[in-house]
Amino acid sequence: MIIQTLHRYQHQRGGYLTRDDLKQVASECDVPLYRVQELVSFFPHFRTTPPPKVSVHVCRDMACHLRGSGELLTRLEAIAADSADGEVDVCGVSCLGRCDRAPACIINERLHVEKNVEELQGLIESYRQDIEPPADTDASHSERSVAQSNDPWQIEIYGQPDPSDRQAEATRDYRIVRSYLASPDPQKVLSALETAGLLGMGGAGGRTYLKWADVLNAEGEKKYVVCNADESEPGTFKDRELMTRHPHLLIEGMILAGLVVGAEQGWIYVRHEYPEQIAKLREEIRRARSMRLLGNGLLGTGMSFQLDVYISPGGYICGEQTALIEAMEDKRAEPRNRPPELMTNGYRNQPTLLNNVETFAWVPAIMHRSQGEWFRDEGVKTGPFDLVGQADRVRGRRLFSISGDVAKPGVYEVPTGLTLGELIDRYAGGMRDGMGLAAVALSGPSGGLWPTQIPAEGFSRSFAKTLKEAGISSLSARDLPLDINVSRAMGFMLGGGLVVYGDRCDIVAEALACSRFFRNESCGKCVPCRIGSQKVTEMIGQIARGNVSTDSLPVIRDTIAELGSVMEATSICGLGQVASNPARTLLKFFPDAVAKRCRTNPPDDAATIPQGAGSSNPSHLPGSPR
Repeated sequence: MIIQTLHRYQHQRGGYLTRDDLKQVASECDVPLYRVQELVSFFPHFRTTPPPKVSVHVCRDMACHLRGSGELLTRLEAIAADSADGEVDVCGVSCLGRCDRAPACIINERLHVEKNVEELQGLIESYRQDIEPPADTDASHSERSVAQSNDPWQIEIYGQPDPSDRQAEATRDYRIVRSYLASPDPQKVLSALETAGLLGMGGAGGRTYLKWADVLNAEGEKKYVVCNADESEPGTFKDRELMTRHPHLLIEGMILAGLVVGAEQGWIYVRHEYPEQIAKLREEIRRARSMRLLGNGLLGTGMSFQLDVYISPGGYICGEQTALIEAMEDKRAEPRNRPPELMTNGYRNQPTLLNNVETFAWVPAIMHRSQGEWFRDEGVKTGPFDLVGQADRVRGRRLFSISGDVAKPGVYEVPTGLTLGELIDRYAGGMRDGMGLAAVALSGPSGGLWPTQIPAEGFSRSFAKTLKEAGISSLSARDLPLDINVSRAMGFMLGGGLVVYGDRCDIVAEALACSRFFRNESCGKCVPCRIGSQKVTEMIGQIARGNVSTDSLPVIRDTIAELGSVMEATSICGLGQVASNPARTLLKFFPDAVAKRCRTNPPDDAATIPQGAGSSNPSHLPGSPR
């Protein structure tokens, strides 16, 4: 694999690749040099110049932006600029997956969270003096979260042992896989998944049993299983926590999936910013091999399954399933046209089962408890279900990442259908510092920003009609039920990462930060996405800086709406289809906040439709820093 070989050479070189390295990689992988160069120029993790002595990457998205990472970045850049020796380099990067401990930054590949500028300046100075200060870890944070929680996760079927307790580790014996090997029956597993109503937890929400059945029934020389653990959506870090606490559940679910669909090889595709999780997964894979539950002839049967970790070379676009497969095939991570689907034409054009971390991790619990009936009956029938008619489809439990202006940001396992208000108050400790709720992002930046009180016309056309017929003009965001089937019927996107904004936030600045994220992370393949995301960001940037008149605002609103519609209709993948949502929802739901930024009269040199950079340092091309 070219990409994995590049990882090795860059690590050996000390953080960069020389031209001789590229030639060596090409020779070792037996490919033309241009094949290596096209990957190095695309993926942000690879660099071809020596890194500075101190490299500082500051997250600039959502929860971190809300916690002042923009100002933090500006001050650190000034400090680096004042360094005459050029030993320090500071840049903003896309979400690092530590939204619960914002602001987050990485210094020389080591994690540092919840630090102010003075603390970071001290850390930078230590690195300059070759003193390596203690880094923050996900494991210690996770252990504190478990200790403080009153609600043990029911996804864990082996109890709640101390992850470091080797004696307790023996209880995690992969009993579901052992049971299947003793009596293989694919249809029994598919039936349990159907009964449970398990949906894909990566965002699309497809029915898991149908995807598994499609791969089982597909024809191909080989079949593969892939876990998407790239988790780069701002505000989402639940998979990070699952891999930290319960890597065995993911691996057991993947082994079972491989046995059911007839695959003998699988990979866990993990973002490179998760080194602790990569180490835990590799350790657990070694443990499973030692028990003869991975490899050839599992437990003396004729069945085999191999599993490895695939480290991502970076880029939000790799979270899109077909782009992920392209990267695994040593190509630029540009989404494929569909159909065909991965279930029939996936990795190396063979049938491929691709699920998210949480989806695989729920399978052992579903098989362990009542063959799916327990999971089916776990949904909570709360919220405006009588208006939606979806109560019978609310099933199961799921994990939500919640961050922003809540007292206890973190990952919580809850019954589906729980309302947003209950998640905030019962689990996340309510709003922090006595703030009121101003807005919420229900699917990272992808779903846009929703207000505290949502007018009927903000929902889908059919649900808005239902509300009006019932004499209801608006709904409180706190009453929104957290279930994907209900959210679709009501007309809002629901993902695994929720970001809560208090009433002291600058909602225009937050919408601009979300728009910049999509602009920065566009792979550039689709022209409407590449250009449209830049234009949308420019216009919201002009509003944020007060360079728009009240007279030109309707033109901007219509232009963004038109751009968004074109991007939604013509972009190959979900990034382009949702990239305008932060801007569109800002203009739709927060008109007063927008109006406060507008001039009553335009300046003499103002254009009707603003044409300016949304950022002083746009980095929307592939290969830009994450």
